[in-house]
Amino acid sequence: MRLIEFAQGSEQNYRHLQRDIDALPQGKVLLFDCELPPESVPSSATLGFHRIDSCYAIFIDRDVHYSGDNHAVAALCSGESQSFSSFSGLKRFLRTLPDTPNEPALVVVQDEECDMAPDIAAGALLLPQQAAPAVVDYRAIQREIEKHIVGQEKAVETLAHQVALHLNKSKPRKPLSLIAYGPPGTGKSEAAKALPKVLSRLCAKNYATVWTELNTFTEAHSVYRLTGSPPGYVGYDDAPIFEAVADNLRTVFIFDELDKAHPEVLKTFMSILDEGRCASRKALADGSREYHFRHCIFIFTSNFQLGKPSRSRIGFACTDDIETISHENNAIAVSYRQPPPSDEADTVTKRIYRDTEAARRAFVNAGVLKEIASRFNCFVEFQPLSDEAKVRILAKQVVETGFEYNLKLAHIDASILQPLIQASMSENALTVRSFKSVIEGYLSAAFADAAVRLDGQTVRLSGTIENPEITPA
Repeated sequence: MRLIEFAQGSEQNYRHLQRDIDALPQGKVLLFDCELPPESVPSSATLGFHRIDSCYAIFIDRDVHYSGDNHAVAALCSGESQSFSSFSGLKRFLRTLPDTPNEPALVVVQDEECDMAPDIAAGALLLPQQAAPAVVDYRAIQREIEKHIVGQEKAVETLAHQVALHLNKSKPRKPLSLIAYGPPGTGKSEAAKALPKVLSRLCAKNYATVWTELNTFTEAHSVYRLTGSPPGYVGYDDAPIFEAVADNLRTVFIFDELDKAHPEVLKTFMSILDEGRCASRKALADGSREYHFRHCIFIFTSNFQLGKPSRSRIGFACTDDIETISHENNAIAVSYRQPPPSDEADTVTKRIYRDTEAARRAFVNAGVLKEIASRFNCFVEFQPLSDEAKVRILAKQVVETGFEYNLKLAHIDASILQPLIQASMSENALTVRSFKSVIEGYLSAAFADAAVRLDGQTVRLSGTIENPEITPA
C-alpha cells in the first residue's frame, strides 16, 4: 500500500480505518505492508495501528533511515509509536504523509497469538522478510576510541562494551546512561566527544552531539533549560536542550561536571533514564508533546573519586598485607597474605558489573539520592595517567598544535620532545591540559613562521627547544 493512500484517503476510507482500529481486541495490532518514500532505507516496512486506552497510535515496525524532509515520515521512521488523543489527530497526521510510486500490498493483523481482526480475511499472509541487523562488535568501537584517548584502556573497553550492547538493541526501552568519573584531565570529556564521531563512521548513521556544562545549572530553575520554560516565563521561546532529539533520535548528550549540578536538575533525568521519554513544554512538529530518548546515549562526567582507594603506595607494602608475626628460634618470622588468585572466568561483563556497583555505592555515599544513582546504567572509571601516557599525550598535543597552523607533523626530534617533557612534567601538573601552554610558549613562533612557508605541508620538527626548526618531511 502506498503512503499516499493514507494521506489522500476519502472520509469513507478513514471511517473504515477507525472502525477497524476500534474493533481491535486488547493487544491486537492492525498492520499494513507499505512502500516508503525514495529517501528511505529500506524502501518498505510494516505500518501498524493500535489503541492505547482512548488514544490512537501509529508506528513502523523496523528501523528505517530516512533522509527526506517530511516530519511525519521522519517521526514514523524513528521507530517510536506516534500517539494521538483522538482519531482526528491521527487523520491530520496521515494527511501529511508524502506520495510513493509503488503498488499496494496486503492488509494483515498480527499479535502474539496471530489472531485476525474483524472484517479482515484470514489466510497465510506473511510479512516482508527483514534483513538481519548488523551486530556491532565492541572491540571495533574500542579500537577507534583508543585512537583519541591515551592511557585509559580499561575505561575505553568499558565504554565501548556498554555502547555496543545498546546499539545491538533494535528497540531499546530506554537510553544508555554512563557516568565517566576520575581525576581532572584524564580523558573523560575527550572520550565522550570522540564517541559520536566513531559511531557515525562505524554504524553508517548520523549521531549528533549536544554538549552541556552542568556547572551553570546550580539553581533549581535552571532545569527549564533542559525541558523548556512554562508559558509566561523567561526563556519560553528558547529551544530547550532536549529538543535536539526531535531533530535526531540518535543523539549523544554529554553533560560535563555532574557533581556541580543542582539536585533538582538530577531529578529531571530520572524518568528519562528509566523510561526513555519526558514531556515537552510545546507541541513538536508531529503534534506530540513528548521527547523520546530510547536511541540516545547520555554521558555524564564527574570528578568524584568513586573508585577503590589504593591499599599501598607503589613500591611499598603496608601493614594490611601482614598475615602473622611470630617469634621463632630467637628471631621474628613474618608471613604475608597472598594475593587472591586471578579469576580466569572473570569476563568483561563481570568486571563492569562489579566496578559499577562499587562506584554506585560510593556515589550514594557522596550524597546523591539512591533513586538517582540507580538510574545510571554504568560507571566508567578513568585512572590517573601514567608517565608514559603523559608523554604520548604531550606528543599528541604537539601534533594537534601543528594542525592549528595547517601543518602536518610527521616527525618530532627527541631534542625537542625531551625538553618539553622536562618543562611540562617537572612540576607534577594537576592536569595534562597545562601542557598546551608550555608547547605554545616554546613552539608557537616557529609554527607561525613555518605556516607562511609550508602551509598545508607535511613537516619535521627538529633543532633545539631554544631554536626549533620546521622543514618539509
